[in-house]
Amino acid sequence: MSRRTIIIGGGSIGLALAWELSNRDVRVTLIERDEVGKATSWAAAGILPPANFATATDPVDRLRGLSHQLFPQWADRLKSETQIDPGFRRCGGWYLANTPGERAAMVAMNDYWREMDIRCDRATIDDVAKREPEIADWLRTTNNTAAWWVPDECQLRSPDYLRALTQACRNNNVAILQHAGVQQITNTPSSVHVKVRSQGDSHDVIYDADSVVVCAGSWTGMVDPSLRLQRSIVPVRGQILLLKTDTPLIRSVVNVGHRYLVARDDGHTLVGSCEEEVGLQLGTTPEVLDSLREFAINLCPQLAHAVEVDAWSGLRPMTFDAFPMIGRVPDTANVYVAAGHYRSGLHLSPATAVVLADLVTGQPATIDIDAFRVGKQQHHS
Repeated sequence: MSRRTIIIGGGSIGLALAWELSNRDVRVTLIERDEVGKATSWAAAGILPPANFATATDPVDRLRGLSHQLFPQWADRLKSETQIDPGFRRCGGWYLANTPGERAAMVAMNDYWREMDIRCDRATIDDVAKREPEIADWLRTTNNTAAWWVPDECQLRSPDYLRALTQACRNNNVAILQHAGVQQITNTPSSVHVKVRSQGDSHDVIYDADSVVVCAGSWTGMVDPSLRLQRSIVPVRGQILLLKTDTPLIRSVVNVGHRYLVARDDGHTLVGSCEEEVGLQLGTTPEVLDSLREFAINLCPQLAHAVEVDAWSGLRPMTFDAFPMIGRVPDTANVYVAAGHYRSGLHLSPATAVVLADLVTGQPATIDIDAFRVGKQQHHS
């Protein structure tokens, strides 16, 4: 009889894990309180910074490097199996600095990338202007601008990646329950029982499995108080503005400090972002959207003529030590967590799926994940 696993949470981590486990002949049930692929992961810009698995030694670098190595083949497989293109492409990224703080941060990042054998080229203003003419005026009129080119930066079209993962899971007979809330998790040494109530129902349904994995992002601590995860994650809201022009205005990701422009091939440009600690409150604010619009037009004046298509927000799950939680919940035999990836949930989803699938199925670990063990992120103030 095949192993059975219940996954709680249908974002990029939960869907990626469901797909990976189902490819290992595990019977998977995925439970989502809303709709799969519609929360924080959907809201992400889809920037995949460079990484190098071969040279990485730090635990997060190892996880990121493994994901970066896996993504091209994952994207190809998803497109082949679902006919949905997740939009993965190696577009390269510009990193621009125009304040002393941004410049110092980029010099340190450049040193870090070089240690990792990740290519990062110092560029002149003319170099950038030739390749990205729409931002040439900003480059030439902004004082003390410095620029770096990182060719291995990639991008992903987040909604399409999530749609592809969802379809791939359905193709593999993953049972997906949407609009269903977990009422209680009860675990024994050999099995686990999850009490679930679907929206509109007045009664609960019990689902049995060999293991449960909580992948609920910022809502992880609310799944079941008995897991004692309430103090593990702080939600941090980000807001994004979506603009549309007839043709793409930039070719690569453009990063300036903590803000960025991401151009899609169809003329859409994403403008982000911000960091706000507002609890679990979603929603955009005029002040932030005005600042994003001003940033975009200042950097790329032609965006003043763009159509404003949409704006949205997402809640990034931040842990207190900046490491994601990946592993077994203390004092349980068969309850696991994969959460707290902060700004990197999309990027880390393939590697997280692989290493947690190793753990759940009892396979040798692809990489050591002890640094991500559950419990050490607890905040005790």
